[in-house]
Amino acid sequence: MSYENELTSKENNPEKLDIGLLKFFWQTNPFLKSAKNTIPSFLKKLEVFKNFTDLEIWELSKRLHTRNFEKGEIIFREADLGVGFYFIVKGAVDIVVQDSSEGSSRVIVSLESNDYFGELAMLQDRHLRNAAAIAKEPCQLVGIFKPDLDSMIHEKPVVASKLLQSVSLIVANRLYSVTQEVRRLKNRLTVLESKDEASN
Repeated sequence: MSYENELTSKENNPEKLDIGLLKFFWQTNPFLKSAKNTIPSFLKKLEVFKNFTDLEIWELSKRLHTRNFEKGEIIFREADLGVGFYFIVKGAVDIVVQDSSEGSSRVIVSLESNDYFGELAMLQDRHLRNAAAIAKEPCQLVGIFKPDLDSMIHEKPVVASKLLQSVSLIVANRLYSVTQEVRRLKNRLTVLESKDEASN
């Protein structure tokens, strides 16, 4: 069972997740060390937070949760209910998809320190993960859960608005990259088809 699946299965109504429960399971790790003071300095290094003031970074960091994962630990599985947006402080995480035709799995990308993943959970209610996230090596993540965002919208709306704007920009940039890749593959396919027709 993945950690996200464990979090949501402990709650009878996943739509109203208990933030206290999320924090408990997220932080229940014998190897966890307090890193609250280092989170703001880590966030400042990330391009996605370049428009945040120091105070806004601090407010956001108070709602982030640090957790260590061992190699091979599953952060979330494909089709899990997504509840968190994660940043890699150190280590590496594989994003893995199931190949339904072969019944196997394959790594589509390996993420490293300062990378982030799981952002769609912040934008969509009851979002189902379209890939799994697995610790490629021992790693440390900081995460923000959907209930954190919901409370921040009421308590610190400006910070919440900036976070959602940053997440939307991440999604837009990734969509653009996918569109460019599809275009490149389509052009390549057209060239191959032309060569095939010419050879016949």
